[in-house]
Parts: sequence; structure tokens; C-alpha cells
Amino acid sequence: MSRKIWFLLLCLLLTSFKVQSNVKGLASETISLIKDKNARDDQWLNFIFKTLQNTRFKALSAKKATIQAALQKYCPDSKEALTYFTENVYQARLKHPKESEIALTNAIHEADKTDDDYLVFKFLNFLAYSQTEEGDVIGAVSSYRMAKKYAIKLKDIRSEIVTDINVSDVFYKNEFYKQSLFYLEQATRLNYKYSPADQRINNVIYYNKCESFFKLNQPDSLKLYNAKLKNSPANTNKLFTYQNRTDYYLYLLNHDYTHAIGIIRAMQPDKRFEFNDRDLQNLSDAYFMNGQADSAELITDRLLTEPSLANHPEIKYHLYNLLGKIAEQRGNYKTAAINFKLSLQQSQDNMNRITQVNDISSLIKVDELENYYLQKDEIYQRERAALILAIIFALLIVLVITVFYRTVKQKRHYEKLLFTAKKQELAFINSHDVRKHLANIMGLVDVLGKCKNKEKEFDRAKQYLYDSSQNLDRAIKNIAEKIDS
Repeated sequence: MSRKIWFLLLCLLLTSFKVQSNVKGLASETISLIKDKNARDDQWLNFIFKTLQNTRFKALSAKKATIQAALQKYCPDSKEALTYFTENVYQARLKHPKESEIALTNAIHEADKTDDDYLVFKFLNFLAYSQTEEGDVIGAVSSYRMAKKYAIKLKDIRSEIVTDINVSDVFYKNEFYKQSLFYLEQATRLNYKYSPADQRINNVIYYNKCESFFKLNQPDSLKLYNAKLKNSPANTNKLFTYQNRTDYYLYLLNHDYTHAIGIIRAMQPDKRFEFNDRDLQNLSDAYFMNGQADSAELITDRLLTEPSLANHPEIKYHLYNLLGKIAEQRGNYKTAAINFKLSLQQSQDNMNRITQVNDISSLIKVDELENYYLQKDEIYQRERAALILAIIFALLIVLVITVFYRTVKQKRHYEKLLFTAKKQELAFINSHDVRKHLANIMGLVDVLGKCKNKEKEFDRAKQYLYDSSQNLDRAIKNIAEKIDS
């Protein structure tokens, strides 16, 4: 009944590191050398899951013990949580769903005790997946709701994308096709916004949209995304299955049941195609619509005996309804009534689940709205802090400019005072020293001009003239020095 086991693995295989399947020696040591804790936990999860999945039933118990011993030795920081996860995978292999869920719940509790949000997120996705497979739709949506909160808390965009796709899968299985498309669109926006877009994720989103458009009977939209799968630049996991399944979806919507039957039957033995109960159900519908009621009845009876359908009223009510139509077509109204009644019972069970899923869906919306406002508040707080810093910076600049301006102004004031003082001093020197010596020289020259015996008087005044000129020279040099200083 699994529609996307790939997504369970996607939660594990977020990195490209390839872990050896042998528990002993190098694998455990190599994982323990990874520095980033989240990347290291990813590899332990992948290691545990792949090892136990690839172990024969007879050796499972011994392999589990060996893994737990390796965890004790090489993984001291997460050993309790991963030990419970090992028990979870082990019990799942033994097909003990209750014990498996208890072990996983204990793993979540241990991771939560050490505030290991990344492991809690991972375990919640595993829990939700297993709850979906067991038909516990309410539990699955609740677990995905909590996983979404942790993905947002971790600010891990890839984890948010995976959770959105998984939530869309739950809504798809419960016939909330538009709600499923909403979460796929949300995953698409995140995938393109924070990366170059991951083509593996794109291919899964294209395929899931095809399934919803098939159920909504929208052939044009289905054709668009079928073409995107056909033109995918990357040959990713399950692409062959996606392409061929959506091919026959198109034939079914166009009422070309013969071609649809041909593709489904051709794909059944093909090892590249992951044939599942959903394909058998579609084959049964195609046979019925093509007038091959016996073939349709044979497949439907077979599907109703599958243990995997025990907790899936959303599928069983459709199968009983088909058997009722077949019986009615044959005129066997008693059998038809019995099958229609069984279909109605399954439909009522499914409606009860849908009502509860819708309630939880509303809570998810509230969570997303709350997260939106928290993000807006965080942005506001950052912008407010930036604005405060800008204001403080502007005030500091104004303060620096003010101090600088006052300093320059004071400097100019002091320079003006100094200039005035020097000017006064120079005026004093000029009026007392320079003019005094100059007056002496001029007086001597005047006396010499008026005397009769100029030569005799000149000899007498020569020394006075020399001394006065020397004094005048010193006074002028003094003025020059003061001007230069």
C-alpha cells in the first residue's frame, strides 16, 4: 500500500555519503569521524535501517545486538535514542507494529531529553510514516504537525520540504486532493526559493500532483505534469514508475481503457516498475469500465484479502462499491445490497477519520500562521535593532562632527588671539625698537648735514651710526622671527 517508500528513505538519505552494510569495523568508525552531528546522525539512521532491512530473518536478532554494541562504542552522544530506533526497525521487520511504535516513541523521548531537535524531527517522520501505513491517519497528521514545528525550529528548508510532501501524501490518501496540492505547491516554492531546485524533489512533486489531478479528473493538468516527468533532466529514483503510471492515468481519464489495461499488465512483471496494490485497484477499475466484470471482480476480491488493507477504509469502501456495481450489473441485487452496505460502513469510518484529519489540518494551518507571525516579528525585531543601531551611529557621527566643529572653532579663536597678541607685540617692537634706532640714525644724519666740518664730525658719528644700524638690524630680525613663529 505504500505510495512513497522513497520519502522514508529521503528522510534518511539527506547526504550522499554511502555507508557500508557491514556493522563491524570500518563503517561504524567512519561514521564516528564525521564532525557535524546532524550529518553523523543521518548516517547512523541510514546505517541501521539499511543493515536491518538487508539482513535475513534468522540473523536479525544477532545483527541488532551487534549494531547496539557499535552504538555503545562509537556513538556516545546519541546511543540511547539510536538504540531505541534500532529496536523500532527490528520490530518493524518482525511485523510487530505496536512494539515498533513503542520503541520509536521511546527514541523520540530520549532525543527530546537531550534537546536533540534534529533526531526528534527524524523520528517523528518515521513515526508518521508508520502510522500512515497502519491506517492511523490522525496519529500520522499529528506527528507530521509536530515534525513541521521542529523543521521550522531547525531552520532546515530541506526538512520543511520533505514534511510538506509527506503531509500532502496523508491528505491525498484521505481524499483531500486540493489540500494535498496546496502542500505540494508549498514544497515547490521552498524548493525553488532556497536552492538551486533539487530535481529529485521536483520529480516526486510532479508525480504527486499527477495523482491528485487524476483523482480530481483533470486530464489537462495531469498531461502537463506527465510531460514534465517525461522531460525530466535527471533520471531519479522511481522516475520510470512515475512516467508509466501517469501514462496509464491519462488513458483512464480519456476513457481509453484498453490502452490503460495494456500498460498496467505490461508493467506488472517489469522489475523497473514498482507495481503495488494501487495499480491493481486501477486495473480492476479499468476492467470494469471496459466491460470485463469477471476480471475486475477477481482482482477486487484479491485486494480485499490483503492484510495491508485492514486499516484503510478509504480504499475498501471503493472496492466494496465496485463489487456492488458488478453484482447489480449481473442482476444479483442481494449481493449488490450487501456490498453497498459494506461500502457504506467503510465510507462512514472514513468520514469519521476525515473529520478528525480536517480538525488537525486546521491546527496545522494555525501553526503555520503562528510561525508566519513569529517570522514577521523576528524580522521586525531585527529591523528595529538595525534602526536603533543606525540611530546610535548617526548620533555618534553628529557628536563627532560637533566635537570636531567646536575644536576647530576654538582653535581658530586661539589663533586669532595669538595673532592679535603677536600683532600688538610687533606694533610695540616697531614703535619702540625699530623707530628708536631709526630715529637715532636719522638724527645723526641730520646733524652731519648741518655741521661745517663734515669729515671731522662724520668720524665722530661713524661709530654711533654703526651701532644704531646694528641695533636696527637686530630689531628687524626679531620681528621676522616672531612673524615666522
